[in-house]
Amino acid sequence: MPVNSEQMEALVHRLEKLAMDQGRACQFHYDHAFAQLLHELRPRTSYLIKHYGLADMREDAEQVCAIAVHRALESYDRTKAKFTTHVTWMLRGELQGLRHRVRLDHRKSAQTAGIRTVSLESLSMPNQPGLTFEIVDDRAEQAMHHAVRDLMARRSLGRLMKQIGSPENEQIIVKEGLDETPRGGSATLTSSNQYSAEQRRQIVRRTYRNCAKVAAA
Repeated sequence: MPVNSEQMEALVHRLEKLAMDQGRACQFHYDHAFAQLLHELRPRTSYLIKHYGLADMREDAEQVCAIAVHRALESYDRTKAKFTTHVTWMLRGELQGLRHRVRLDHRKSAQTAGIRTVSLESLSMPNQPGLTFEIVDDRAEQAMHHAVRDLMARRSLGRLMKQIGSPENEQIIVKEGLDETPRGGSATLTSSNQYSAEQRRQIVRRTYRNCAKVAAA
């Protein structure tokens, strides 16, 4: 993958200057210089395309390489590395991403299971270009809303019971009524043994009524 580093740096410097200018003429010169840069990088891009097993889809791979070079120009910092080093890492990243989108995952465990790694953001709904593909589970979404609602209600009830000075045993009984029965501990045994079912219902009703008064105040 021979690349003339000095000529490469000169082209990059020229592209940086042209990018700061405006006008159709500057855009023409920028495109011409960018094409020269791609030509200088062709030995390296050809090697990497073969290395990642994308030779059978060279057109797509070359487009991805052009994107990588654009991104390398935007993020290049000559105080940290030479452009040849920086652009090589960008090319590797983009080509690896393309391979994961179109090939089976190269991990041994994934190959055994026949897993294909894809990018959900790159998928679109059939016959609806531009519409992002999303995985939607209505039941999961509904369950999440119910869980959040119940959690907020229980926390609010806990704070209200503390405000009205509800005894610990009665707080446990109320929580047991909300299917939050604590497991283990003497307090649970006390609340279960000392009160009848009717007494427990009365405690829950009284606690709710007193909490409602505090909440309404």
